[in-house]
Amino acid sequence: MGVALVTGGAKRIGAEICRALANDGHSVIIHYRNSVEPATSLAEELNNVSKSAIIMADLEDSDDVKSLLPKAAQIFGQIDILINNASMFEYDNIDSLNSDRFTRSIATNTLAPMLLIQAFAEQSLNGQGCIINLLDQKLENPNPDYLSYTASKTALAGLVEPLAIGLAPEIRVNGIAPGLTLPSPHAPVSEFEKIHDKTPLGRGTTAQDISEAVIFLIGAKSVTGQVLFVDGGERLHPRDTDVLYGRGE
Repeated sequence: MGVALVTGGAKRIGAEICRALANDGHSVIIHYRNSVEPATSLAEELNNVSKSAIIMADLEDSDDVKSLLPKAAQIFGQIDILINNASMFEYDNIDSLNSDRFTRSIATNTLAPMLLIQAFAEQSLNGQGCIINLLDQKLENPNPDYLSYTASKTALAGLVEPLAIGLAPEIRVNGIAPGLTLPSPHAPVSEFEKIHDKTPLGRGTTAQDISEAVIFLIGAKSVTGQVLFVDGGERLHPRDTDVLYGRGE
């Protein structure tokens, strides 16, 4: 089994991915920015199953990002699995777009994963490395909402194939594009519950669905350059506005 670094791993989807990795026998390094208490608690939980540790970095700071993977590799040895899960998700559209929010979205959601991938590729890997980028079903179900976020995820998705080509055969690169998964502070839980299962499959995405997809892609040694949609078919029902969150109010 390998050593996995999960960005934004302390809470929500990231935490579920960390649990799945530990249960699959991997050592897990939980990255966090501000969530030191959830990260510490999760590491204590995972240490009952496998080796786990926490590491802090600000993904908006390129210098912090560049040092993150080398520092993580000092904990349990080389990083075999990189899960780019952390995301900045703030509402904007073309009317409210501003350069600060756009720049921060690109820094966290696109540039930071790229710098981590660069550092990952610079390792002397023993065996095949695996990179998984968390994306969004909005790639195929676009709307005008969360414009900076959408741009950043679209850019990251567009790099999956060229990176898969460029880093083969030593490293596989894939993406997972989830649908609506967990309640957000941007909207009431009641609204989430009302919308969550309105998909072609009659069920919304769960964090467990995403973590199972992560484990599948880690084990799928012949799969690279793919974006796997885990959304219950949500992308097949185009909408004029972002489902649930509307204008972010």
